[in-house]
Amino acid sequence: MQTISRIPASEAVNSAGANVALLDALSEGMHTMAQPLTVLRATLEIASGNACLISHYQRAIDSSLAEIARLSEAMGFVQELVRIAREVPEPSATDLAAVVGTVEEDLKCVLETAGVALELDLLSDLPKVAASASRLRQCLFYLMQHAVSLCWAGGTIYLAAQKMDHQVHLVLRKWSSQPPRCEASDWGQGLWGSLIPRLALADALARVLGGRLEWQAHPFAACLSLPLSHDETTQQDAVNG
Repeated sequence: MQTISRIPASEAVNSAGANVALLDALSEGMHTMAQPLTVLRATLEIASGNACLISHYQRAIDSSLAEIARLSEAMGFVQELVRIAREVPEPSATDLAAVVGTVEEDLKCVLETAGVALELDLLSDLPKVAASASRLRQCLFYLMQHAVSLCWAGGTIYLAAQKMDHQVHLVLRKWSSQPPRCEASDWGQGLWGSLIPRLALADALARVLGGRLEWQAHPFAACLSLPLSHDETTQQDAVNG
């Protein structure tokens, strides 16, 4: 799977790498915030000095409101990144299947509205992972929300879990008989550059969880790798030893 994460897949996940990735995402977010501010200032300056008709002022107001909406979205993204960085919960033995079930319920209305099906392939004896259940829930929510946004009605999102060594790999793929949907209008127009906000937030959450997120853009697929809980690791080592 081709990775477009900022940290190469071959690098071990560590706090330094997580900090670098977070700072990169924050930098992108702040740059994105600056763009609508620049346009807003120019629009108001032009309207203040040159507008002579009510229609001119109306266009300036409409344009300014659109830029404020873009600014608000970018600020929300930056605020969420800061919250993720500041609130780092202690990991605990977490039932991955239960978290996936909660996310499925969270997105039930979204899936039904989009006409997209969700198929799960989780092992009956799936081991517990070392993670914060609330952060894992958020991470999966962002990933699945992004996958749904790329699916046409009638498409399917597949979510499967595999245990490999001391990790559990959660693999998400989407299938649609139609060409991929365009991203949200702001992303398509280049507001975010190469950054995809939902994936950037999911990546930040994965790193805080002590895991790794890798994905490919076309067709969209993602793999979230999470460490086994301490008890599961100890038990596996005892069996192998």
